Amino acid sequence: MPRLKDITHVGRRFDPGQFSNRFGLLASIGAAGLVFALDTGDLRRAFSTGLATFAAWAIARELDPDHPLSGTVAALLVPIAVLTLGTPAPAPLFVTMLTIRIVVRTTGLAPKATDLAVLTIGAIAIADTPAGWAASVLLAFAMVRDAALPGEPPPNAGLWGAALAIGVTMRVALAESLGAWHVPTVGSLAAFAVGLAGAVVVLRATPVLSLGDFTKTPLEPARVREGALFGILTGIVAFVAAGNPGIIAVSPLFGCFAAVAAVRILADGR
Repeated sequence: MPRLKDITHVGRRFDPGQFSNRFGLLASIGAAGLVFALDTGDLRRAFSTGLATFAAWAIARELDPDHPLSGTVAALLVPIAVLTLGTPAPAPLFVTMLTIRIVVRTTGLAPKATDLAVLTIGAIAIADTPAGWAASVLLAFAMVRDAALPGEPPPNAGLWGAALAIGVTMRVALAESLGAWHVPTVGSLAAFAVGLAGAVVVLRATPVLSLGDFTKTPLEPARVREGALFGILTGIVAFVAAGNPGIIAVSPLFGCFAAVAAVRILADGR
């Protein structure tokens, strides 16, 4: 049976024996059930909430690999955001999670050519919405930037980044429009501001003790910071592209930065 790293260098083994992993899964199911119960039985919204909760948990774990609590807090914030702001878009969140993973290089290995190909196709497919476009554009930049960061460069990253940029442009052209820009509500602006404030804390230089999944070598602090930068830039670009709908679509991402910041401040204060 082939090992995971023989198939992909961006996939991570999900071990249900770890409490943090179990919590991420159970929190996703619980968040979906909560929204379904409180929102007149809207199954589609509940399903999106569950996916967004798991994505938020995973993003926080990528942003802050040393503190599993960050994923816990981020997951708990998602149903609150859904019930107060609106339904997020899971697909851009998962693309953002993979963008951060590539830059941080959580697995310890550079992406395979097949990884980059699959990511390129998937990102192009979701680029017809403002949040999808934002996530896809930042992924294209991340592919190129990855080659300049410490560690072995991925194969033909520049070509894949260019292919994704061209594909996203064509996808937007076929969609004709990303939609009108809408003035954010007070709640959306508050979520955006909290996310930016959290990013200021997360982007500070900090030691990283976690090891790459496949290599068991320490993660590069510079990569962890750059991963956070790509994450918050995705949220900012989504806001610039659409205003209120952009913020709502990636609201769990802003919650991730708030969660990671709070957990780091708590850990530093001990």
